[in-house]
Amino acid sequence: MGYRQYYINDRIKADGDYYRVVGRITFQNSSDGKSWDEYRLIAENFNNEERWLSIDNAYNEYSLSKANPYANTMGYHIVDRGMATVSAVMGDVDVEVGDRVSFEEYEDSEEEKIVSIEHWDDCTENSSGYYLDPWEFGKDGENIPRTPLMSGSSGGGGVAAKGLITLIMIVIFLGSSCSSFLGGLIAGSKKIESYLKKSSAYVYTTSITGEEKSSANVYEYLSGSSLLQNYSEADALMVVAQDIIDGVNGNSESIQQNDESDDHTVAILTKKEYCIIYRSEDDKILVQISPRKYAYTTDKEPYHSRRRTRRYYRRFYYSRGYHYDESSFSSSRSSYTGYSDGTIDYDSNNSLNSYSNSVRQSSVNSRSSDGGGLSSGK
Repeated sequence: MGYRQYYINDRIKADGDYYRVVGRITFQNSSDGKSWDEYRLIAENFNNEERWLSIDNAYNEYSLSKANPYANTMGYHIVDRGMATVSAVMGDVDVEVGDRVSFEEYEDSEEEKIVSIEHWDDCTENSSGYYLDPWEFGKDGENIPRTPLMSGSSGGGGVAAKGLITLIMIVIFLGSSCSSFLGGLIAGSKKIESYLKKSSAYVYTTSITGEEKSSANVYEYLSGSSLLQNYSEADALMVVAQDIIDGVNGNSESIQQNDESDDHTVAILTKKEYCIIYRSEDDKILVQISPRKYAYTTDKEPYHSRRRTRRYYRRFYYSRGYHYDESSFSSSRSSYTGYSDGTIDYDSNNSLNSYSNSVRQSSVNSRSSDGGGLSSGK
């Protein structure tokens, strides 16, 4: 794609959003001597949020990320680590020429999402993001040609072309509903239960039998003990919640963390499931997952839960799910008959819900990455 370089105040379009370049750091990798650029971007269209655009011209690798103190590497594999030196700076950045950093780079099993950990003299910085294809970003007005999807040898290319044409016809037919359609294809089929079963980060603990042949399953987060040592309880549960959100591509309807001083349970509602992430009586991090019908019909406490957790479990579902489910489960006996324990104040702009929306939007606008791992520290 040629050499890519931008300057302060350049207007950049990346993955559909517009940014202004406010800073640039050039790093030189100690192992191979090659350099790459990290551009500090400020978003124009969503609350002036900061992003970092990484451009490695030597290896034609690109990514967009943001600072994320809760980023963790469960389910990711390491693809690069090393040392680098800041060789040039421009604009508003908080490093100087000559500063050194050690880094580790991880990517998920689909080689799309990435987590970066940088160790500086005075701090450690975590970030999360995803790879970009070269045509997904560029200076405003810059013409970046896209690699033709239907090119290639005869045979396979014909099948790909027919598949693409079929998808285009479906999207045109759906018109304004195409976003929800694509969202259903990408995120709607992602179930929390399925993710917990296949992820090595969780181990099945027990099941709770509910009414009308429904049940809830309980999983323990394997890194729970170490997380509770290294993080506050609120942050530890936040990390697990983000892992699950990533695992299901942001497939949630309502999600929020309890803000009581002695309980930080996270509750997640999807169209079909109800999940809570909590600290148990014996200080383990547990995840209880069930169909929404279980929550509607069954008045049982979450497994080994504390009083505040039990209250939040009931109050959250009553506030965010119960009234929507009455028509669906009208023939079933509700466990909320005579309920009088109040509701929760739901903030649709809470950090977890915003994170889930961001992950979901990234999935809807998912890109086919031609990555393949990082070859030079970025």
